[in-house]
Amino acid sequence: MDIDLLTLANLLLCLTIVGLGLLGYRRSKHTLPLMLAGVFALFAVSHLMILVGLFDGLELVVFGIRVAGYALVIYLLYRYVQVLDIF
Repeated sequence: MDIDLLTLANLLLCLTIVGLGLLGYRRSKHTLPLMLAGVFALFAVSHLMILVGLFDGLELVVFGIRVAGYALVIYLLYRYVQVLDIF
């Protein structure tokens, strides 16, 4: 079984961001790090699906997970910008 190093690196980076998001929430009690951790957990699931070979036949599921993740990041950053009232 050949492991795609790019997908593995993406998975590890996503899991690192999840861990930091959980730590940030635990220390600050702000929900933004927690929600970002959830988004990157979605990305991690999509990378894991590819690594274990579940991508074949489930391309639409992986696509949906990633679109949902990116949409949530856009929403969270939009909300954050509104709170800061910088625009």
